Amino acid sequence: MSNINDQLKPPSSIKVIVFDFDNCLVLDEKTKTGSEEIKDQAWFEIFSEYDRKELEAVLDQAKKIVVGGAGDRNDIAQQILRHFNHPEATLAASAIKKCDLFNQYVQKRIGEVIITPATRKTLSELASQYPLYINTATPRDAALESLKILNLISFFKEVFGRPGTKVDNLQKIIAAESVNPMQVLFIDDQPGGWDAAQTVGCIFAGIYTAKNKLWQNEKQPFPLVNSLTELPALLLKINY
Repeated sequence: MSNINDQLKPPSSIKVIVFDFDNCLVLDEKTKTGSEEIKDQAWFEIFSEYDRKELEAVLDQAKKIVVGGAGDRNDIAQQILRHFNHPEATLAASAIKKCDLFNQYVQKRIGEVIITPATRKTLSELASQYPLYINTATPRDAALESLKILNLISFFKEVFGRPGTKVDNLQKIIAAESVNPMQVLFIDDQPGGWDAAQTVGCIFAGIYTAKNKLWQNEKQPFPLVNSLTELPALLLKINY
């Protein structure tokens, strides 16, 4: 774990814990891959009619637009279809159909991700001490479906996803719990999560994944955990 002193100013007691969904909650601890990689592959499955190399370039641009919950899978699907000259008259309907196929593929694969007994035990223990929330750029209904498939839904007080942004969702959680932002811990695997935490003013922790190698190679101004099972120890450091 990195030093938390750079982030924490006054002593703070965490009262609420918020989790990102993709590659934070849904993460294989051995491979450090998870639902993010599943979703990456899903686009190539549902748009297999297009050249993969060209599709990769379009996807890269589309994903930048939706960072932090500024958009979602429907926006990505529309941008891909538009790039490949899909007729505008039927574009919206076709994007919905593609998103349905996307969700079917993703939910099936997410059900194959192994959530370890140790992680389940940690979530259970945390849920007995804190209200736990999900804050994700995934559409809320899709996130709920995944949580039910993984048998994790009972640990969480509420799930916030698209159409809200990560900033919007954090603000809703803070208001719902009537807490100071500094009493909220947000765990995410992406820079967009760190940005949202800074905007709102809550405490942030990152989680190591196969994708965020920059966080592993350079010192960060926030603590990092290898697994959600390390959160109790981190909370002891924060709640000093």
